[in-house]
Amino acid sequence: MMETTGRDDTDTAGLNDDNTTLPAKFVIGTSDEDFEEQAEYKEDIVPDHVVPPDGGWGWVVVAASFMCNVVVDGIIFSCGMLLPMFKEEFEVSNSEVSWVSSLLGGFYLIVGPFVSALANAYGFRTVCILGALISSAAFGISSFATSIYFLQFTFGIVGGIGFGFIYVPAVIATGFYFEKRRALATGIAVCGSGIGNFVFAPLNNFMLATVSWRWTLVLYACITLSCAFFGLAFRPLKPNYTRDQEDELNPPGTPLLMRIKRARDEQMRQCASAISMASMNSKTNLEEAIYDADGKLNSNTVARTLLERHGGNAHKRYSFPGIVVTAPEAIQEETETPLIESKEEEKCSDDGGDNDKAGKVLDNNKNETLVKTSDQENEEGQNGMVNMYSNCPRNKSAPVLAHHNLLSAEHLRRPSRTTLRTETTRPFYRDDIFYSGSMRRLSQYRSSESVEQYHQSVTNLPLKEIAEEEEGSGKCRCCPAAVTSILARMFDFTILKSPTFIVLALAGFMSLMALFVPYMFLPGYAADVGIDKSSVATLVSTIGITNTIGRIACGWISDHPKVDALYVNNISLMVGGVATMLLPFITDQSLLLTYSVAFGASVAAFASLRSILLVELLGLEKLTNAFGLLLLFQGIAGIFGSPVAGAFVDLTNSYDVSFYLFGGIFALSGVMCFPLRIIKRWEDNRANNKKAGNCIEMGT
Repeated sequence: MMETTGRDDTDTAGLNDDNTTLPAKFVIGTSDEDFEEQAEYKEDIVPDHVVPPDGGWGWVVVAASFMCNVVVDGIIFSCGMLLPMFKEEFEVSNSEVSWVSSLLGGFYLIVGPFVSALANAYGFRTVCILGALISSAAFGISSFATSIYFLQFTFGIVGGIGFGFIYVPAVIATGFYFEKRRALATGIAVCGSGIGNFVFAPLNNFMLATVSWRWTLVLYACITLSCAFFGLAFRPLKPNYTRDQEDELNPPGTPLLMRIKRARDEQMRQCASAISMASMNSKTNLEEAIYDADGKLNSNTVARTLLERHGGNAHKRYSFPGIVVTAPEAIQEETETPLIESKEEEKCSDDGGDNDKAGKVLDNNKNETLVKTSDQENEEGQNGMVNMYSNCPRNKSAPVLAHHNLLSAEHLRRPSRTTLRTETTRPFYRDDIFYSGSMRRLSQYRSSESVEQYHQSVTNLPLKEIAEEEEGSGKCRCCPAAVTSILARMFDFTILKSPTFIVLALAGFMSLMALFVPYMFLPGYAADVGIDKSSVATLVSTIGITNTIGRIACGWISDHPKVDALYVNNISLMVGGVATMLLPFITDQSLLLTYSVAFGASVAAFASLRSILLVELLGLEKLTNAFGLLLLFQGIAGIFGSPVAGAFVDLTNSYDVSFYLFGGIFALSGVMCFPLRIIKRWEDNRANNKKAGNCIEMGT
């Protein structure tokens, strides 16, 4: 069986690892048995995609995600009320005690990319339950702490890692269960963050006044363990397999020979179109020869034309039972391999040399075709010759259009049908998995004719890695491909070449460095200016409830077509930063409540618009990569922000400098994002000019 390649304008034969369309490869000279086997194989490697239910059990997932966010963010953003107790118990400085809360908030972000990879491999349910067990054990052990360093490790690092295992599934699972209502469902789920802050502040105040901070940590452990129960709701979705277009043309009951004939007729037409396209610059009008007087496709002429144009002898007797589409490859007419006569091949074989390593393949007509090996590939590849061919089935008499690695082992590796059914259910193979906004904002969604078509456009399966893993020849046997492929995608540092992303990453780093400072030091500052403990809890709760309302309002405002989400984000950060800088001048309780409202709304805008801005400025295809690196950068910033602020408190014996400095950093992170649209346009123009220059060089 010999092969040639061709391209058709309407062909959508396959996608490569980058989700780009590749031309179809046509195999001429296959038998009926080969056709049936490859047709079955073709059907096997075209699985359907997971279609979110947009309701039903999805609302149970929303409720579970909501409760997980209540627990995780509620503890993280209210544990600052415990810091004065830790400081008094262990007699340490503000900087040392700040590490406890900052490590907790930083590590739950840092582990985000790693948790995403694990969730892709083992599912949301398993990862969330594991996180609940880890964090619960960490808080329980922390109640026996004998030093501040003990707390920093158990409560901060281990507890933060456990919270990261809960946080990622809670945020991502909602979007995986919803499509059209994703913005609504995700908005409800993340509102648990503000509600948790609202609930845990008075709970901390009650526990610290009634018992001690040790029993408060025991209560944390019990409450966190409940996330294991909520994680049970994150059951995996199963793909819905729809029938292929060939099944629509051939309804049940169609005879096998009729199905084969229809498929071959269609493939012959595709081959004819491919020949015409490959010969656009030729003086011979092939289309006149391909179609007869009645306008019907002449299969014999197609086969004869292929032979004449690619080194064969049209007057020899060759068999062409059919054409089968096997796998996508590109056409290269410059590298042709003519048929080699039997006597010439025998002579070459007798002469020895490198040709001794070449195999001979005989067809039914006793014609021979030289099969190249990898040793010859290296020598001839430099001269534009044939690189390598694979073993071929029978009917070997048709010509081959040479192509680099035409049938190499990599191209022959295809996952089994069972494996593909499993892989299509993995959430992080979708480009939009981190997107929390309205689907109407996505150009890919608006341009798709159906939900299935949209899913196909945003789903990227690493078929090569999956096949290698199935064969047992993967690069890393200790980690499945579902883990390594996501980690490689998230930690693709080539995105750092983008000025737009650099500005976004720097702004995110600065905003997270300042974000935790008011949460950690507002209770201590309020106590210093004479606010009673019950009112201190009210300040923290106000930030939480405002955060909840602000997330809903920002989602509604940013969804308006005339509202620029970037400006909403920037103005919110500036308002929160300026309010923090003015905090040292506020001593009245009512004004402190006003500050809590302003800061809570600012945090809400920053958190809810993050993924939307990444898609608008970098594109949906880079969302996973950008989001993963941002989690890493922001986690590092969150770790060092509060301790640095605590160091200034220790040096000055006042909270003023810390509020001035980190309020200014928070506001500056918003200011520096204003020129992002201009930077984006400049970056796009530079890329377009570079492409145009490359085209001119190729043309000359």
